[in-house]
Amino acid sequence: MSLEKQISALFIPTTNAGVQQYRFTNFTTAAFRNKAFNALQLWWDKSLVETHPWEVEIDDAAYRHRLKAELDSHSKEADVIISQMCHMEGALIELVRLKVENKIPLVVEIDDNMLATPTYNPASAVYGQGSPFRRVAIDQFRMSDAMIVSTPYLAEVYSEFCKNIYVVPNSLDMRVWDNLRHKRNDGVIRIGWAGGASHDEDLKIIEPVVHRILAKHPTAVFTFVHGIPKFLRGIPRVEAVYDFTRIDRYPQFLASRGFDIGIAPLVDSSFNRGKSNLRWLEYAGLGIPCVASKVGHFAETITQAEDGLLCESEQDWFDSLSFLISDENARRKMGKAANKKARKDFNVDLNVWTYKEALADIAARGPVIKLPEVQEVA
Repeated sequence: MSLEKQISALFIPTTNAGVQQYRFTNFTTAAFRNKAFNALQLWWDKSLVETHPWEVEIDDAAYRHRLKAELDSHSKEADVIISQMCHMEGALIELVRLKVENKIPLVVEIDDNMLATPTYNPASAVYGQGSPFRRVAIDQFRMSDAMIVSTPYLAEVYSEFCKNIYVVPNSLDMRVWDNLRHKRNDGVIRIGWAGGASHDEDLKIIEPVVHRILAKHPTAVFTFVHGIPKFLRGIPRVEAVYDFTRIDRYPQFLASRGFDIGIAPLVDSSFNRGKSNLRWLEYAGLGIPCVASKVGHFAETITQAEDGLLCESEQDWFDSLSFLISDENARRKMGKAANKKARKDFNVDLNVWTYKEALADIAARGPVIKLPEVQEVA
């Protein structure tokens, strides 16, 4: 009896360490741990806060030879290449070269609806209509043999560019999240949010709620980690945490904030409907309840009043937060249910097999998009 050949996958990053952690590193680590498939992730930098520099360096004579040698060496051993979304044309040309010369499928991995980036998001200047970055990304979608995305909505959005799309949700490494210290016991009920600096419009949803909750509940405190808009600064019992940490230390960093309740307000837009349930997921990893806008993947994930609370109005937000602040048993029960669901549906040691099945299918199909000679692709 012959043993099934393991798939060998080469992962090429283009984004910051946070996105890499959830979309690449969690799965490559789980693949090794579970012997699901052979995985190699290039150029992993745990502290990278911007796009990966190799895309620029590949066009620089000082770096080109080394980078090409690395890519050639590793791609020869791969059955499939998975890359995140390119920003530079030279990087895309290099990926296409690897595909053509090695006759292996090229996959693009994406976790956002970049086609609908809102104008208030700084990334809109990068991916707006007519931008060269948008053109490179769309070219990559069309030249790739498959896509891997994080939500069903993204699969629908990108279906016009690629026929073979696989959904693999963001997933937690429970071996990390099960060993965190996070209870402060400081006599307050801490309502927490963690995210970047591009969520002002989302956080406007809860601006009046913050004032109402603080007025009604003297033990309540709001904590905003990383991104806090100006309209929420300087308010008594509203804390701002500006510190950053390496992504591998982020779970403990978040846990140490001592959240009792997590929040995830989102404007209902095409961009946000493409967002994954990541905030709910991280709160679930901490065993705390999440109050979220009834939008996109959050609405698909949360079972109302069982493993979270969904809101559509200011009054919903006020009532939901008031309920959880006043009822410790409800907080504990809802957080426990969320953690149980995360273990079942968003556990990387389980979902790595979904990833493996996708890669096996892609590798078996082989390259499906026929491309001209590499020197003609520009």
